[in-house]
Amino acid sequence: MRSTTAPGTAPVAPGRIPLLGHLPRLAVQRVGFLQSIRAQGDIVRIFLGNRPVYVLNSPEAVHEVLLTQSRKFGKGLLFDVARPFIGNGIITSERDFHLRQRRALQPAFHRDSIAGCVGTMTDIAEEQVSAWRPGEVIPMDLVLRRMMTVMLVATLFSTERPDGAAAVAELGERVAEQLTTVMRGVFVGTVLPAPIASSPLLGHRRYLAAAAALRELADTAVRQARQAEQVEQAGSEGPERRGGAGHGDLLSIMFAGTPGNPRGMSDVEARDELLSLLMAGAETTSTTLAWALHEIGRRPELTERIKAECDALPVGALPAAATLPFTERFLREVLRLHQPSWLLMRRALEPVRIRGVDLPRGAELIYSALTMHRDPAHYPDPLRFDPDRWLDRTEKDLPPGAYVPFALGNRKCIGDHFAMTEMLVVLRSIVSRWRPRPVAGHRVRPVVHALIRPNALPMRVSPWPAD
Repeated sequence: MRSTTAPGTAPVAPGRIPLLGHLPRLAVQRVGFLQSIRAQGDIVRIFLGNRPVYVLNSPEAVHEVLLTQSRKFGKGLLFDVARPFIGNGIITSERDFHLRQRRALQPAFHRDSIAGCVGTMTDIAEEQVSAWRPGEVIPMDLVLRRMMTVMLVATLFSTERPDGAAAVAELGERVAEQLTTVMRGVFVGTVLPAPIASSPLLGHRRYLAAAAALRELADTAVRQARQAEQVEQAGSEGPERRGGAGHGDLLSIMFAGTPGNPRGMSDVEARDELLSLLMAGAETTSTTLAWALHEIGRRPELTERIKAECDALPVGALPAAATLPFTERFLREVLRLHQPSWLLMRRALEPVRIRGVDLPRGAELIYSALTMHRDPAHYPDPLRFDPDRWLDRTEKDLPPGAYVPFALGNRKCIGDHFAMTEMLVVLRSIVSRWRPRPVAGHRVRPVVHALIRPNALPMRVSPWPAD
């Protein structure tokens, strides 16, 4: 039942506690709490302590904020907390600066550029999965995180300059060691008042140390790549050797001049973008793949369908929705039911009216793609995992804002097609060779911080029987 409130005012979610607001419910239930208030209205107020936050509950509200009226909104508190520690890269930057940086990075994510990376992606996946042994228990969550980091480094930052490549490769290997701690600290700093979030009891010192270690690694990678770039330029015959869209090395693209930034990115800007892409590209993609392997393990019939489709793929054909339609639907369903980014934020930059609710300048907004993806009005039996639901109702048939795994508008993930290609490549490599099965006695459960990850994902692999 919807709350009765004054016109233009968002209803307040039930269960508010003096001084604490809705923090206890959010701390204990997380996604369940956000799911529980969806019936209260298109936009509902919750309180983090005494701080009001507006929760977007309908696809229409999400679409207005992310697309129709997006110019009236900034990134919000979550990104304010993250920015001092992960920098002002494409994840956290705002408005004109964000647009400039996005345009500079875009050539690396054109479909032709991504198609040229598929061979490298496949080699990395095949090298790793071919080393597994029949009956071996593989810690899939850890293996996938390492694999996606190596894949991202090898495809976006591969270069003929060995010093720069080695520095970024080292960064790729070590970034996962610090990333979980940093992302947990960002979440804690977002939902809790600063004096509480900075308590040593909540791991604030570990958070600061991990963030500093990440920045130091990225600084080293950029500095060495810059030195190697200057050496190469000095030995080249002309400026055409310098970076650019066709070079294939993202650091060179960062260093190259563009119409909006003739001198190219500074070392600090390149460092921030490097951190942003490694964080978004490795963590979110590996988490999605972990949930995909979890669903495969629970449903052998899906594994068989994916294998049959992959085996029928012609030699040399690129993995894509057109060539692996069921596998693509499978991943689409994983992103629906197991969307890893469960909480994102925006901030009103001016007074604005959304779905009949007046939001003041500075209002903090939350939206959850995960709860949107579990709305029974748009997804019958929403907790049922069913890739074939996408045959009955495609994404185009849904209301805008009802399916937003990569966000919308000018803040849509720049690497959405890159990530989907990576995941198709990895699934094909694993399922073509192995049947992953759950380990008896281990219960997979979601752990919710900045992302929703499986607590652990040990899986036993066995080869397919010979025909």
